[in-house]
Amino acid sequence: MRNSIKRLAVCLAGCVGILLLSGSCTCNTSEKYYKSIPDGFDKMCQRAIDEWKVPGMAVAVVKDGEVVFMDGFGSAKLGDSANAAVPVTPQTKFVIASTSKAITGALLATVMDDYDTIKWDAPVKNYLPDFKLYDKWATENFQVRDIMVHRTGFNSYALDDLPFFGYDRDDLYRLFAVVQPTYSFRTKYAYNNEMYTVAAKIIEKYTGKSWDEAIVERIFTPLGMKNSTTGNVSFFTAENLAQGYRLRKAEDKDEIAVVPRTDKENAFTWLSAVAPAGFVISTAEDMANWVKMNLNHGVFEGKEVVSRKNHDMLFYPQTITSCDSSRLCNYAQGWTIEQNRRGRYIRHTGLAYGYTALVGMVPDLNLGFVFLTNNGTSADAQSAIARDLIEKYYGNDNPTYFDEYLAEFKADLFSKDEEEKPEETPVAPLANKAYVGEYHLDVFGTAKVYEKDGQLFFNLRKVDSPLKHKNGNKFEFFVPGGGNFELSFTAKGGRVQSLTFDINDPIGEFVRR
Repeated sequence: MRNSIKRLAVCLAGCVGILLLSGSCTCNTSEKYYKSIPDGFDKMCQRAIDEWKVPGMAVAVVKDGEVVFMDGFGSAKLGDSANAAVPVTPQTKFVIASTSKAITGALLATVMDDYDTIKWDAPVKNYLPDFKLYDKWATENFQVRDIMVHRTGFNSYALDDLPFFGYDRDDLYRLFAVVQPTYSFRTKYAYNNEMYTVAAKIIEKYTGKSWDEAIVERIFTPLGMKNSTTGNVSFFTAENLAQGYRLRKAEDKDEIAVVPRTDKENAFTWLSAVAPAGFVISTAEDMANWVKMNLNHGVFEGKEVVSRKNHDMLFYPQTITSCDSSRLCNYAQGWTIEQNRRGRYIRHTGLAYGYTALVGMVPDLNLGFVFLTNNGTSADAQSAIARDLIEKYYGNDNPTYFDEYLAEFKADLFSKDEEEKPEETPVAPLANKAYVGEYHLDVFGTAKVYEKDGQLFFNLRKVDSPLKHKNGNKFEFFVPGGGNFELSFTAKGGRVQSLTFDINDPIGEFVRR
């Protein structure tokens, strides 16, 4: 936990925040409100470009129902000797990554408004009879309210690697039945992208449209988000889409280097499989309308987009994510609800393949903001600026989050510490022919281990990789986009009977045929 978070300023006397968006502050802080953007905010944003080396950033701030700031900083595409840099504007498009989750949550809420038979506290199986988890009791008791709040029992980021094997969104939905949970249902917060495919399944069943079509019809169009789309539709064709970059330590010196992402095909493979959790493409200008609607309890320009009842439910805390002496954080339907000494701070970040985003709201200030960047390494720059902005609106003219977060980011980036790996006693493998064969696991399909020119290979779906021996019956294989995975064979009496590989949660055994 950041030390800087622990030093949040003491709340204004008598201010008691509650954890619902519909709540209010009991104290009178109107004298602390600015009528427009605080002085120097543009300089705060420019520091992210100059000092953090963020390539580009688009920003919008909404206060009291109006956009009080909207601008672009840095470059959507950095220049070189042959081409000039392309500047960021409020109309520059970015992948908004996991801030898409809240939009999918709102989309589901609009469907629930139309079909009052869909209830938050009803089992998912009422609406998707083929829905199945590894645990039978969890399957029967898994409610709609559980889909998007990260308490299924899986480890964090469970199934995230599987799209690179060739499993698509429908495959991931079926794989919930065979991936074994690490924790009991509803007992632990563990971030998960793939569960949002369940929300998409309900949306698609009841609207008769794809998630991509429904989000345009029910969210983008009524909110006037004319430049917003989904990556499934336009990742390769969208005009004015910022180039993604990552920040790294420069070679041979402690400086930040900016490196372009060149793995767009891998990005599409993964993002398209988890699209309801992370593949909206939008602009700061459009996202300002999204923030306006949420600050106004589901109403935009006098028209109800989401009913007050269901909109309130989107912000109702479900899962405790963290807790210390200075703040309590809960996860709602695609939002983190932070309660700190100032009051409520509703937010979500996103990070994916060269892009980061932050969308946040402080209801007690009637304040909201959007930061979209093409820095795919960390959302800390946006997070620091946002917290400094909140402090300024509360009357603190000298906030220090930016300096603290930047110092911590550089310390982590430039750290030379390497984790020591425990030594193992070397054990020789069996002969290659002992491993050769076909291995099957329901839903996952059939894997094949074969020998070519004295080398073992592992084949499953799109994966066709040499096996590198590690120790005993443990090997390693490589998946483009996903990296290295450990594969273990189980043998009895010198005969290999099964194999499995590590994706962070137990997947069971592929049994030899």
